Amino acid sequence: MCPVTRRFRESGRIDLLHRCNALAGWTALHGARILALPMHTQSQRGHEITIVTGMAAASRIHALLATDEHAEAIAAFYRETWRDDVTPESVLADRRRAAEENVAAPGEAPPIAIVLDGSRVIGYCGSIPQRLWDGRAEYPAYWVKGLMVLPAYRQGPIGFLVCKELTSQLPRATALVVAPAARRLFGALGYTDLGAVANFVRVLRPAALARRLDVAQLGSALPGWVRAVVRGTQTTGVAAVLAGGAGRVLDFVAVATRRSAGRFDTGAAEPPCREELDHVWRNTRAALAASSVRDGLYLRSRFGPTAAVDAGTRYTFVTAREDGRLVGLAVLREPRETGDPRLGGIRVATLSDTVFPPQRPDIGLALLGGVEREARAARSDAILCTTGHRKLSSLLRRQAYVSLRGNVHFFLRDATGGTRWPRDLESWWLARGDGEADEVF
Repeated sequence: MCPVTRRFRESGRIDLLHRCNALAGWTALHGARILALPMHTQSQRGHEITIVTGMAAASRIHALLATDEHAEAIAAFYRETWRDDVTPESVLADRRRAAEENVAAPGEAPPIAIVLDGSRVIGYCGSIPQRLWDGRAEYPAYWVKGLMVLPAYRQGPIGFLVCKELTSQLPRATALVVAPAARRLFGALGYTDLGAVANFVRVLRPAALARRLDVAQLGSALPGWVRAVVRGTQTTGVAAVLAGGAGRVLDFVAVATRRSAGRFDTGAAEPPCREELDHVWRNTRAALAASSVRDGLYLRSRFGPTAAVDAGTRYTFVTAREDGRLVGLAVLREPRETGDPRLGGIRVATLSDTVFPPQRPDIGLALLGGVEREARAARSDAILCTTGHRKLSSLLRRQAYVSLRGNVHFFLRDATGGTRWPRDLESWWLARGDGEADEVF
Protein backbone atom coordinates (compact mmCIF):
# COMPACT_ATOMS: atom_id res chain seq x y z
CA MET A 1 0.00 0.00 0.00
CA CYS A 2 1.35 3.44 -0.86
CA PRO A 3 2.32 5.64 2.15
CA VAL A 4 -0.36 8.24 1.40
CA THR A 5 -3.22 5.73 1.47
CA ARG A 6 -1.74 3.97 4.52
CA ARG A 7 -1.62 7.20 6.51
CA PHE A 8 -5.25 7.98 5.72
CA ARG A 9 -6.28 4.44 6.64
CA GLU A 10 -4.44 4.60 9.96
CA SER A 11 -6.03 7.90 10.83
CA GLY A 12 -9.49 6.70 9.86
CA ARG A 13 -9.79 9.59 7.39
CA ILE A 14 -9.75 7.82 4.03
CA ASP A 15 -13.04 9.57 3.29
CA LEU A 16 -11.20 12.89 3.63
CA LEU A 17 -8.75 11.80 0.96
CA HIS A 18 -11.61 11.19 -1.47
CA ARG A 19 -13.36 14.45 -0.59
CA CYS A 20 -10.16 16.47 -1.02
CA ASN A 21 -9.63 14.97 -4.45
CA ALA A 22 -13.21 15.64 -5.48
CA LEU A 23 -13.00 19.29 -4.42
CA ALA A 24 -9.67 19.93 -6.08
CA GLY A 25 -10.96 20.00 -9.62
CA TRP A 26 -8.30 17.60 -10.87
CA THR A 27 -9.07 14.16 -9.50
CA ALA A 28 -7.81 10.74 -10.38
CA LEU A 29 -10.09 8.89 -7.98
CA HIS A 30 -8.51 5.45 -8.31
CA GLY A 31 -4.97 6.34 -9.26
CA ALA A 32 -3.05 9.59 -9.38
CA ARG A 33 -4.86 12.18 -7.29
CA ILE A 34 -4.27 15.71 -8.43
CA LEU A 35 -4.76 18.69 -6.18
CA ALA A 36 -3.60 22.05 -7.52
CA LEU A 37 -3.11 25.50 -5.98
CA PRO A 38 -4.32 29.06 -6.59
CA MET A 39 -2.82 30.52 -9.73
CA HIS A 40 -0.16 33.18 -9.32
CA THR A 41 2.11 35.05 -11.68
CA GLN A 42 4.79 32.52 -12.47
CA SER A 43 7.91 31.78 -14.46
CA GLN A 44 9.07 28.24 -15.12
CA ARG A 45 12.53 26.84 -15.71
CA GLY A 46 12.63 23.06 -16.13
CA HIS A 47 11.22 21.64 -12.92
CA GLU A 48 11.64 24.87 -10.97
CA ILE A 49 9.07 27.61 -10.74
CA THR A 50 9.00 31.03 -9.07
CA ILE A 51 5.65 32.14 -7.68
CA VAL A 52 5.10 35.83 -7.06
CA THR A 53 2.28 36.55 -4.61
CA GLY A 54 0.14 39.65 -4.44
CA MET A 55 2.58 41.05 -1.85
CA ALA A 56 5.41 40.66 -4.36
CA ALA A 57 7.20 38.22 -2.08
CA ALA A 58 8.88 35.53 -4.18
CA SER A 59 9.59 32.00 -2.97
CA ARG A 60 11.56 29.35 -4.74
CA ILE A 61 9.51 26.27 -5.63
CA HIS A 62 11.20 23.16 -6.98
CA ALA A 63 10.32 19.53 -7.60
CA LEU A 64 12.67 16.65 -6.93
CA LEU A 65 12.87 12.98 -6.07
CA ALA A 66 12.55 12.34 -2.33
CA THR A 67 15.39 10.66 -0.44
CA ASP A 68 15.95 9.63 3.17
CA GLU A 69 17.22 13.14 3.80
CA HIS A 70 13.68 14.45 3.28
CA ALA A 71 12.16 12.21 5.97
CA GLU A 72 11.67 15.08 8.41
CA ALA A 73 10.05 17.32 5.80
CA ILE A 74 7.79 14.49 4.59
CA ALA A 75 6.79 13.70 8.18
CA ALA A 76 5.82 17.34 8.64
CA PHE A 77 3.75 17.14 5.44
CA TYR A 78 1.98 14.02 6.76
CA ARG A 79 1.28 15.71 10.10
CA GLU A 80 -0.15 18.74 8.36
CA THR A 81 -2.46 16.73 6.15
CA TRP A 82 -3.37 13.52 8.01
CA ARG A 83 -2.26 12.85 11.58
CA ASP A 84 0.03 14.42 14.16
CA ASP A 85 1.94 11.33 15.33
CA VAL A 86 4.03 10.75 12.17
CA THR A 87 7.76 10.95 12.79
CA PRO A 88 10.83 10.95 10.54
CA GLU A 89 11.58 7.50 11.93
CA SER A 90 8.21 6.12 10.80
CA VAL A 91 8.71 7.65 7.35
CA LEU A 92 12.10 5.95 7.06
CA ALA A 93 10.61 2.66 8.25
CA ASP A 94 7.95 2.89 5.52
CA ARG A 95 10.65 3.55 2.92
CA ARG A 96 12.71 0.57 4.09
CA ARG A 97 9.71 -1.75 3.99
CA ALA A 98 8.72 -0.49 0.54
CA ALA A 99 12.27 -1.09 -0.70
CA GLU A 100 12.20 -4.66 0.56
CA GLU A 101 8.86 -5.31 -1.18
CA ASN A 102 9.75 -3.51 -4.44
CA VAL A 103 9.17 -5.98 -7.28
CA ALA A 104 10.20 -3.48 -9.95
CA ALA A 105 13.61 -2.60 -8.49
CA PRO A 106 14.34 -4.85 -5.47
CA GLY A 107 16.07 -3.05 -2.63
CA GLU A 108 15.19 0.43 -3.89
CA ALA A 109 12.52 2.64 -2.34
CA PRO A 110 9.71 3.27 -4.87
CA PRO A 111 10.08 6.74 -6.42
CA ILE A 112 8.34 9.57 -4.59
CA ALA A 113 8.29 13.05 -6.07
CA ILE A 114 7.91 16.10 -3.83
CA VAL A 115 7.66 19.84 -4.36
CA LEU A 116 9.48 22.03 -1.88
CA ASP A 117 8.83 25.63 -0.96
CA GLY A 118 12.16 26.27 0.67
CA SER A 119 12.49 23.23 2.93
CA ARG A 120 8.74 22.65 3.30
CA VAL A 121 7.00 19.89 1.32
CA ILE A 122 3.92 21.34 -0.36
CA GLY A 123 3.28 18.64 -2.98
CA TYR A 124 3.71 14.88 -3.00
CA CYS A 125 3.20 12.01 -5.46
CA GLY A 126 4.08 8.37 -4.86
CA SER A 127 4.23 5.17 -6.86
CA ILE A 128 3.42 1.48 -6.39
CA PRO A 129 5.84 -1.06 -7.88
CA GLN A 130 4.51 -3.70 -10.24
CA ARG A 131 5.62 -5.89 -13.11
CA LEU A 132 3.88 -5.94 -16.49
CA TRP A 133 3.42 -8.90 -18.83
CA ASP A 134 3.25 -8.31 -22.60
CA GLY A 135 2.48 -11.85 -23.72
CA ARG A 136 6.15 -12.80 -23.90
CA ALA A 137 8.10 -11.35 -20.99
CA GLU A 138 7.81 -9.40 -17.72
CA TYR A 139 8.95 -5.79 -17.31
CA PRO A 140 9.36 -3.54 -14.24
CA ALA A 141 6.79 -0.75 -13.96
CA TYR A 142 4.92 1.43 -11.45
CA TRP A 143 1.42 2.64 -10.75
CA VAL A 144 1.17 6.41 -10.20
CA LYS A 145 -0.56 6.89 -6.87
CA GLY A 146 -1.27 9.40 -4.11
CA LEU A 147 -0.67 12.85 -5.59
CA MET A 148 -1.51 15.54 -3.01
CA VAL A 149 -0.89 19.27 -2.59
CA LEU A 150 -1.34 21.36 0.55
CA PRO A 151 -4.65 23.27 0.62
CA ALA A 152 -3.00 26.70 0.56
CA TYR A 153 -1.32 25.84 -2.77
CA ARG A 154 -4.24 24.42 -4.71
CA GLN A 155 -5.67 25.51 -8.08
CA GLY A 156 -2.33 26.04 -9.79
CA PRO A 157 0.71 24.29 -11.24
CA ILE A 158 2.07 22.33 -8.27
CA GLY A 159 0.07 19.21 -9.15
CA PHE A 160 1.44 19.28 -12.67
CA LEU A 161 4.95 20.00 -11.45
CA VAL A 162 5.14 17.07 -9.03
CA CYS A 163 3.46 14.69 -11.49
CA LYS A 164 5.92 15.72 -14.18
CA GLU A 165 8.85 15.09 -11.86
CA LEU A 166 7.58 11.62 -10.96
CA THR A 167 6.92 10.79 -14.62
CA SER A 168 10.52 11.66 -15.46
CA GLN A 169 11.62 9.00 -12.95
CA LEU A 170 9.35 6.24 -14.29
CA PRO A 171 10.34 4.81 -17.68
CA ARG A 172 7.27 2.57 -17.63
CA ALA A 173 4.12 3.50 -15.70
CA THR A 174 0.36 3.08 -15.57
CA ALA A 175 -2.45 5.03 -13.91
CA LEU A 176 -6.19 4.84 -13.34
CA VAL A 177 -7.71 8.26 -13.86
CA VAL A 178 -11.25 9.65 -13.63
CA ALA A 179 -11.65 13.41 -14.14
CA PRO A 180 -11.34 14.96 -17.63
CA ALA A 181 -8.80 17.53 -16.39
CA ALA A 182 -6.66 14.74 -14.97
CA ARG A 183 -6.90 12.80 -18.23
CA ARG A 184 -5.70 15.85 -20.15
CA LEU A 185 -2.78 16.21 -17.76
CA PHE A 186 -1.66 12.63 -18.18
CA GLY A 187 -2.01 12.95 -21.93
CA ALA A 188 0.23 16.02 -21.87
CA LEU A 189 2.84 14.03 -19.94
CA GLY A 190 3.01 11.33 -22.61
CA TYR A 191 0.56 8.76 -21.25
CA THR A 192 -1.78 6.98 -23.66
CA ASP A 193 -5.46 6.78 -22.70
CA LEU A 194 -6.65 3.28 -23.56
CA GLY A 195 -10.22 4.11 -22.57
CA ALA A 196 -12.66 3.64 -19.71
CA VAL A 197 -12.66 0.25 -17.97
CA ALA A 198 -16.16 -1.20 -17.70
CA ASN A 199 -17.83 -1.86 -14.35
CA PHE A 200 -19.99 -4.93 -13.80
CA VAL A 201 -22.43 -5.32 -10.91
CA ARG A 202 -24.06 -8.51 -9.67
CA VAL A 203 -27.10 -7.62 -7.57
CA LEU A 204 -27.56 -10.07 -4.69
CA ARG A 205 -30.32 -8.41 -2.68
CA PRO A 206 -32.35 -6.55 -5.31
CA ALA A 207 -35.28 -5.65 -3.03
CA ALA A 208 -33.03 -3.98 -0.45
CA LEU A 209 -31.06 -2.26 -3.18
CA ALA A 210 -34.20 -0.96 -4.88
CA ARG A 211 -35.42 0.60 -1.66
CA ARG A 212 -32.17 2.33 -0.72
CA LEU A 213 -30.38 3.09 -3.98
CA ASP A 214 -29.91 6.78 -4.73
CA VAL A 215 -29.64 6.80 -8.52
CA ALA A 216 -28.41 10.39 -8.47
CA GLN A 217 -25.19 9.19 -6.82
CA LEU A 218 -24.47 6.96 -9.82
CA GLY A 219 -24.59 9.90 -12.22
CA SER A 220 -24.17 8.83 -15.83
CA ALA A 221 -23.24 5.24 -14.92
CA LEU A 222 -26.86 4.20 -15.50
CA PRO A 223 -28.80 4.93 -18.71
CA GLY A 224 -31.34 7.72 -18.39
CA TRP A 225 -34.35 5.45 -18.87
CA VAL A 226 -33.12 3.16 -16.07
CA ARG A 227 -32.78 6.08 -13.67
CA ALA A 228 -36.28 7.25 -14.55
CA VAL A 229 -37.80 3.79 -14.02
CA VAL A 230 -36.04 3.31 -10.67
CA ARG A 231 -37.20 6.70 -9.39
CA GLY A 232 -40.75 5.99 -10.48
CA THR A 233 -40.96 2.58 -8.86
CA GLN A 234 -39.37 3.86 -5.66
CA THR A 235 -41.99 6.60 -5.46
CA THR A 236 -44.89 4.21 -5.97
CA GLY A 237 -43.49 1.61 -3.59
CA VAL A 238 -43.38 -1.24 -6.11
CA ALA A 239 -39.60 -1.11 -6.62
CA ALA A 240 -38.86 -3.76 -4.00
CA VAL A 241 -41.54 -6.12 -5.35
CA LEU A 242 -40.38 -5.87 -8.95
CA ALA A 243 -36.71 -6.10 -7.98
CA GLY A 244 -37.33 -9.17 -5.85
CA GLY A 245 -38.98 -10.98 -8.75
CA ALA A 246 -36.25 -9.98 -11.18
CA GLY A 247 -33.62 -11.09 -8.68
CA ARG A 248 -35.05 -14.60 -8.48
CA VAL A 249 -34.92 -14.88 -12.26
CA LEU A 250 -31.31 -13.69 -12.38
CA ASP A 251 -30.31 -16.12 -9.62
CA PHE A 252 -31.86 -18.99 -11.57
CA VAL A 253 -30.02 -17.99 -14.74
CA ALA A 254 -26.68 -17.68 -12.92
CA VAL A 255 -26.99 -21.09 -11.27
CA ALA A 256 -28.08 -22.79 -14.49
CA THR A 257 -25.19 -21.24 -16.43
CA ARG A 258 -22.51 -22.61 -14.15
CA ARG A 259 -23.80 -26.19 -13.85
CA SER A 260 -20.92 -27.37 -16.05
CA ALA A 261 -18.51 -26.08 -13.39
CA GLY A 262 -19.88 -28.30 -10.64
CA ARG A 263 -16.96 -30.71 -10.77
CA PHE A 264 -14.56 -28.17 -9.26
CA ASP A 265 -13.91 -27.97 -5.54
CA THR A 266 -14.56 -24.26 -4.97
CA GLY A 267 -14.70 -22.20 -1.79
CA ALA A 268 -12.98 -19.82 0.59
CA ALA A 269 -9.49 -20.80 1.63
CA GLU A 270 -6.31 -19.54 3.23
CA PRO A 271 -3.98 -17.85 0.73
CA PRO A 272 -2.38 -20.70 -1.25
CA CYS A 273 1.39 -21.08 -1.20
CA ARG A 274 3.53 -19.15 -3.67
CA GLU A 275 4.33 -22.26 -5.71
CA GLU A 276 0.66 -23.02 -6.37
CA LEU A 277 -0.12 -19.40 -7.21
CA ASP A 278 2.89 -19.21 -9.53
CA HIS A 279 1.65 -22.32 -11.35
CA VAL A 280 -1.80 -20.78 -11.91
CA TRP A 281 -0.26 -17.53 -13.13
CA ARG A 282 1.99 -19.33 -15.63
CA ASN A 283 -1.02 -21.18 -17.04
CA THR A 284 -3.00 -17.94 -17.20
CA ARG A 285 -0.41 -15.59 -18.70
CA ALA A 286 0.16 -17.83 -21.72
CA ALA A 287 -3.20 -16.65 -23.10
CA LEU A 288 -2.87 -12.98 -22.10
CA ALA A 289 -1.59 -10.20 -24.32
CA ALA A 290 -1.06 -7.77 -21.43
CA SER A 291 -1.53 -7.72 -17.66
CA SER A 292 0.05 -6.85 -14.36
CA VAL A 293 1.97 -9.88 -13.14
CA ARG A 294 -0.29 -11.82 -10.76
CA ASP A 295 2.10 -14.42 -9.38
CA GLY A 296 2.40 -15.78 -5.86
CA LEU A 297 4.64 -12.98 -4.64
CA TYR A 298 2.20 -10.30 -5.78
CA LEU A 299 -1.02 -11.99 -4.68
CA ARG A 300 0.18 -12.90 -1.19
CA SER A 301 1.78 -9.50 -0.53
CA ARG A 302 -1.15 -7.54 -2.00
CA PHE A 303 -4.07 -9.48 -0.52
CA GLY A 304 -2.61 -11.55 2.31
CA PRO A 305 -3.29 -11.02 6.02
CA THR A 306 -0.69 -8.26 6.43
CA ALA A 307 -2.06 -6.31 3.48
CA ALA A 308 -5.61 -6.66 4.81
CA VAL A 309 -4.58 -5.17 8.15
CA ASP A 310 -2.88 -2.23 6.41
CA ALA A 311 -5.97 -1.66 4.26
CA GLY A 312 -8.34 -1.90 7.21
CA THR A 313 -10.40 -4.59 5.52
CA ARG A 314 -10.64 -8.32 4.93
CA TYR A 315 -9.77 -10.14 1.72
CA THR A 316 -11.10 -13.63 1.06
CA PHE A 317 -9.31 -16.00 -1.31
CA VAL A 318 -11.74 -18.12 -3.33
CA THR A 319 -10.00 -21.08 -4.94
CA ALA A 320 -11.00 -23.61 -7.59
CA ARG A 321 -9.34 -27.04 -7.51
CA GLU A 322 -9.53 -29.86 -10.03
CA ASP A 323 -8.45 -33.27 -8.73
CA GLY A 324 -6.74 -31.46 -5.84
CA ARG A 325 -4.73 -29.10 -8.06
CA LEU A 326 -5.23 -25.34 -7.83
CA VAL A 327 -6.49 -24.19 -11.25
CA GLY A 328 -7.84 -20.71 -10.50
CA LEU A 329 -8.49 -18.16 -7.78
CA ALA A 330 -10.36 -14.97 -7.06
CA VAL A 331 -9.92 -12.40 -4.31
CA LEU A 332 -13.03 -10.84 -2.76
CA ARG A 333 -12.87 -7.69 -0.68
CA GLU A 334 -15.65 -7.65 1.87
CA PRO A 335 -17.84 -4.54 2.08
CA ARG A 336 -17.52 -1.93 4.79
CA GLU A 337 -19.33 -2.89 7.96
CA THR A 338 -21.66 0.09 7.72
CA GLY A 339 -22.09 0.07 3.94
CA ASP A 340 -21.24 2.85 1.53
CA PRO A 341 -22.87 6.13 2.70
CA ARG A 342 -22.77 7.50 -0.86
CA LEU A 343 -25.10 4.70 -1.96
CA GLY A 344 -27.60 4.79 0.88
CA GLY A 345 -25.71 2.29 3.02
CA ILE A 346 -25.66 -0.41 0.34
CA ARG A 347 -23.00 -3.02 1.10
CA VAL A 348 -20.85 -3.58 -1.99
CA ALA A 349 -18.32 -6.42 -2.08
CA THR A 350 -15.51 -6.04 -4.59
CA LEU A 351 -14.00 -8.68 -6.84
CA SER A 352 -10.48 -7.33 -6.42
CA ASP A 353 -8.64 -9.88 -8.55
CA THR A 354 -9.09 -13.11 -10.42
CA VAL A 355 -6.60 -15.44 -12.07
CA PHE A 356 -7.56 -18.36 -14.30
CA PRO A 357 -6.76 -19.43 -17.89
CA PRO A 358 -9.12 -17.42 -20.14
CA GLN A 359 -9.51 -20.45 -22.41
CA ARG A 360 -11.10 -22.31 -19.45
CA PRO A 361 -14.48 -20.62 -18.93
CA ASP A 362 -15.57 -23.52 -16.72
CA ILE A 363 -12.95 -22.48 -14.16
CA GLY A 364 -14.07 -18.86 -14.37
CA LEU A 365 -17.71 -19.83 -13.81
CA ALA A 366 -16.76 -21.95 -10.81
CA LEU A 367 -14.85 -19.04 -9.29
CA LEU A 368 -17.73 -16.61 -9.86
CA GLY A 369 -20.05 -19.06 -8.11
CA GLY A 370 -17.69 -19.22 -5.15
CA VAL A 371 -17.38 -15.44 -5.07
CA GLU A 372 -21.16 -15.09 -5.00
CA ARG A 373 -21.48 -17.50 -2.08
CA GLU A 374 -18.82 -15.69 -0.05
CA ALA A 375 -20.34 -12.29 -0.85
CA ARG A 376 -23.75 -13.46 0.35
CA ALA A 377 -22.17 -14.85 3.52
CA ALA A 378 -20.69 -11.37 4.13
CA ARG A 379 -24.20 -9.85 3.85
CA SER A 380 -23.34 -8.01 0.65
CA ASP A 381 -26.07 -6.35 -1.38
CA ALA A 382 -24.02 -6.44 -4.59
CA ILE A 383 -20.66 -7.42 -6.08
CA LEU A 384 -18.58 -5.00 -8.13
CA CYS A 385 -16.11 -6.17 -10.76
CA THR A 386 -14.06 -3.94 -13.07
CA THR A 387 -12.57 -5.37 -16.25
CA GLY A 388 -12.21 -4.75 -19.94
CA HIS A 389 -11.02 -8.19 -21.01
CA ARG A 390 -13.33 -9.81 -23.52
CA LYS A 391 -13.26 -13.30 -21.96
CA LEU A 392 -13.99 -12.24 -18.40
CA SER A 393 -16.61 -9.73 -19.53
CA SER A 394 -18.46 -12.51 -21.34
CA LEU A 395 -18.48 -14.72 -18.24
CA LEU A 396 -19.73 -11.89 -16.05
CA ARG A 397 -22.70 -11.30 -18.35
CA ARG A 398 -23.52 -15.02 -18.27
CA GLN A 399 -23.56 -14.78 -14.46
CA ALA A 400 -26.15 -11.98 -14.47
CA TYR A 401 -23.68 -9.14 -13.92
CA VAL A 402 -25.03 -5.86 -15.29
CA SER A 403 -22.59 -3.76 -17.29
CA LEU A 404 -22.32 -0.12 -16.22
CA ARG A 405 -20.59 2.66 -18.09
CA GLY A 406 -17.01 2.95 -16.89
CA ASN A 407 -15.54 6.23 -15.71
CA VAL A 408 -12.06 5.04 -14.73
CA HIS A 409 -9.61 5.42 -17.62
CA PHE A 410 -6.52 3.27 -17.93
CA PHE A 411 -3.36 5.17 -18.90
CA LEU A 412 -0.06 3.69 -20.04
CA ARG A 413 3.34 5.24 -20.67
CA ASP A 414 6.40 3.30 -21.82
CA ALA A 415 9.32 5.58 -22.62
CA THR A 416 11.65 2.64 -23.28
CA GLY A 417 10.18 1.92 -26.70
CA GLY A 418 11.11 -1.73 -26.32
CA THR A 419 7.59 -3.19 -26.17
CA ARG A 420 4.47 -2.75 -28.26
CA TRP A 421 1.63 -2.84 -25.78
CA PRO A 422 -1.95 -3.53 -26.92
CA ARG A 423 -3.93 -0.35 -27.43
CA ASP A 424 -7.34 -1.91 -26.78
CA LEU A 425 -8.69 -2.58 -23.28
CA GLU A 426 -10.17 -5.92 -24.36
CA SER A 427 -6.63 -7.31 -24.54
CA TRP A 428 -5.66 -6.16 -21.02
CA TRP A 429 -6.36 -8.32 -17.96
CA LEU A 430 -7.16 -5.55 -15.49
CA ALA A 431 -8.73 -5.89 -12.04
CA ARG A 432 -10.35 -3.62 -9.48
CA GLY A 433 -7.50 -4.23 -7.06
CA ASP A 434 -4.87 -2.91 -9.47
CA GLY A 435 -3.13 0.18 -8.13
CA GLU A 436 -5.12 -0.28 -4.90
CA ALA A 437 -8.21 1.02 -6.69
CA ASP A 438 -10.51 -1.26 -4.69
CA GLU A 439 -10.24 1.05 -1.68
CA VAL A 440 -13.23 3.10 -2.88
CA PHE A 441 -15.89 0.73 -1.55
